[in-house]
Amino acid sequence: MLSICIPIYNFNLKPLVNSLHEQGKTLGIPVEILLADDASNNYYKKINNTLDNLEHVKYLQLNRNIGRAKIRNYLADKAVYQYLLFMDCDSMTPDEKYLERYIPYCSGSIIVCGGRTHYPTHGDDFFRLRWRYGTSREEKTALQRKKNPNNSFMTNNFLISKDLFKRFWLNESITGYGHEDTYFGYQLKKAGVGIVHIDNPLIHAGLEASDVFLGKTKEAIGNLLKIYELTGYEREFASMVSLLQTYRKIERWRLTFFMRLIFNIFHNLMEKNLLGSNPKMWVLDLYKLGYICKSPHRRNK
Repeated sequence: MLSICIPIYNFNLKPLVNSLHEQGKTLGIPVEILLADDASNNYYKKINNTLDNLEHVKYLQLNRNIGRAKIRNYLADKAVYQYLLFMDCDSMTPDEKYLERYIPYCSGSIIVCGGRTHYPTHGDDFFRLRWRYGTSREEKTALQRKKNPNNSFMTNNFLISKDLFKRFWLNESITGYGHEDTYFGYQLKKAGVGIVHIDNPLIHAGLEASDVFLGKTKEAIGNLLKIYELTGYEREFASMVSLLQTYRKIERWRLTFFMRLIFNIFHNLMEKNLLGSNPKMWVLDLYKLGYICKSPHRRNK
């Protein structure tokens, strides 16, 4: 009945899979755990491939990295059961009832998002930017997410019926990091498919160092611009992303050159704050806006 699908890239999956495996035994329904390694290094392959010894766990290993969207499609294609539970590998379950809370939704054609949470502290200052962004921007209750259900979709923790997933798939032309989930939520919205939100968050346990996260943020902006072009610069898509909403206003007000100038002058100071011990989210917002304004792409007239 339930296929748990987890793409892996350079992360120790044993704590998560062991937790899921124990929970699956108590559900009284058929459960499989599918793991697909997206060309991790040998250190993590050696750790994770032993999980194949667990009952109802299947470890699949890819020889080359195929990306965040394609590997999820690959897992869906390999899944035996009609309900797919996708989660990121750098996650931990909050308690022993995590899987149980999804079971009542395994009926009909459905998509359900459980949300994301974080540990109370970030551990080391090197991870402070990612932790602060996560706790201030990504941690939302189901009630908060329901206000804009499709805008709030994230691939880190969602249940979907296989028939619905295969109607849309994740767009495999979107490679690299970021916003494949934004586009998927947009496709569902265009098709009139609603997303159910519940309070069943996974803990984001694998925080990146601040410099790595800042690099991924820039990569995500590049992806966002590609998707924006892919939609034909649709206003409806832009309305789902606050950065694009602000960027459209900047263009209409003919302030793009000014924002590029601000970014060129102050980006070193902004990075100093973001990589320091007290990163400010308004600085990150300004940094992202300046970066998108200086990125080469077709203008939306």
